[in-house]
Amino acid sequence: MVDRCVTWLSVGVLTAGMSAAVLAGAGAAIADDTGSTGTGGANTSESAKPADSEDDSDTAETDAPDSEVDDVAEEEPAEEEEPAEEEPVEESEEPVVEEEEQPAPDKDPQKVADKGSDRDDDAGDAAEEETAPAPAVKAVVATQTRSKEQPAVKVEDTVEAVVETAVEPVVKETAVDLEEPVAEAVAFASAPATAAISATAMAPRIPGIIRFIGTLVFNLYGVATRLFGGPPILPANSTVTVRSSTLRIDCACEDGEGVEVPADWYIPQGAEENPPERMIYLQHGFLAAGPWYSHTAAALAEQTNSIVVAPSITSNFFAADACWLGAAPMHEGMAKLFDADNTALVDSAAAAGYAGPIPDRVVLMGHSLGGGAVSGVAGYMVQRETIDRLAGVVLLDGVGLDDPERMTDALRLVPDEIPIYQLAAPVYFWNNFGVGLDALVEARPDTFVGVTLVGGSHVDAMRGGNPIIQFAQELVAGFSTPQNSAAARMLMVGWVNDMFAGNQDEGIYLEPGEEFSFETPRGEASVVALPNSLTKWFPFNFLKPLVPLMDGIFTFDPHCVASSVGSRTAGSCQASIAA
Repeated sequence: MVDRCVTWLSVGVLTAGMSAAVLAGAGAAIADDTGSTGTGGANTSESAKPADSEDDSDTAETDAPDSEVDDVAEEEPAEEEEPAEEEPVEESEEPVVEEEEQPAPDKDPQKVADKGSDRDDDAGDAAEEETAPAPAVKAVVATQTRSKEQPAVKVEDTVEAVVETAVEPVVKETAVDLEEPVAEAVAFASAPATAAISATAMAPRIPGIIRFIGTLVFNLYGVATRLFGGPPILPANSTVTVRSSTLRIDCACEDGEGVEVPADWYIPQGAEENPPERMIYLQHGFLAAGPWYSHTAAALAEQTNSIVVAPSITSNFFAADACWLGAAPMHEGMAKLFDADNTALVDSAAAAGYAGPIPDRVVLMGHSLGGGAVSGVAGYMVQRETIDRLAGVVLLDGVGLDDPERMTDALRLVPDEIPIYQLAAPVYFWNNFGVGLDALVEARPDTFVGVTLVGGSHVDAMRGGNPIIQFAQELVAGFSTPQNSAAARMLMVGWVNDMFAGNQDEGIYLEPGEEFSFETPRGEASVVALPNSLTKWFPFNFLKPLVPLMDGIFTFDPHCVASSVGSRTAGSCQASIAA
């Protein structure tokens, strides 16, 4: 979230592209009569919703009373406007329709000229007296089933139904005995029918040009961050060794494929002779990189005697395979790292110069959007039955962008005996106005879930050795006080040690809303237990009403996207380009 302003430029480009796509879709839906068929209408419907929602459409089509459906089906195509005497209709071809139902006294019934039929002279007179024709809406023929009592109706493949707009549609839940197939004319209104559809299915396709430009921007940004960010830099007098390699994550459109990402390994002193039994998986936030957390990672490795791995994963949400930091396929791929038969961590550590065993127990830790990512990983570890390896989860002002409920659902899957804590800043723009806090409190309402640093910043826990990067991130997100930076480190270390030990001896644990002050090497700091009402003033806070709209852009990739705790969906895609 640190450089979140960069995304606003992408939002502008994306909005223009998506607006053009919407207008194009609307034009396709209002095709001329000569080019529209029943099949064409089906294709237009498929572009707006998946095939599994056809049952909902069928239900909506059969909701109207039988008499109203038969009246609509009786109409002749609007394309045939020749005089009735030129095309007489045989008496045997007319549908048998019961006319017992009378319209309501306060509404005029729909009047349509019955061409070629002399069966009802009054209907012909009424049609001649019609002076203000009602607007027409498109009618698409759909083959359905009907009950035995309904007469067979013969209609063309496509009809133009003249419908009076003053007559409101009647929608009912009706149980129908479906036996024999029959063709019925169904008029679709301008607004599409609503149905319970997953976020994956509703995700619109990104125009290729937008995907190309967006990926190019993220590639350039990735080059710039590597150039100016540099490698991880350890604090002075650190006893930790850091080396870098790459890590294979099985996130791709096809099984057996994956992406290679940079990874920094922090090995505590004496690990070769006495291999640690603890590991911390540390995930950076949106538009950040692993080396920006080098001081934080080194402190964790040294003070918890843990091997710390910090991968750098692209924030390119234009990736066609959805293998970016905020997407569920990436979360699932990260969870696969802890499968018993996955050697990716061992291979990466060996390439970084560590030949010892990889610890069996792990604490997942993530900052900002990385917190939302490790929440998804924890949920997938439950599904993959590797949750016994998880000692706990620490969210460093963690947030989820696309849908807070996904983060809540993932955290809710984790057994209560596995602790999950949030080290938060007061609610403001850079932590997405507390959506991550709300998600955790909702998932675990009756237990301790963390604290807020009084006067804290979104980057309190984000400590690195590059002074340019450190200054830039604090300039953007708000400067950290020395005592809050020290307090954040103390809280992380205490919670992690307790998670591995299975107790609460070192960390700070409070009742909801309780405030507590303690001494740090840089002065006194104060925290308030979650949930609480602490907020932080920031110039961008006025944008709060727009944040949900911006969050929506992170759910639009349709190719390989899955829900954060759901299964993958099939689809073709192109290779992801990591930024």
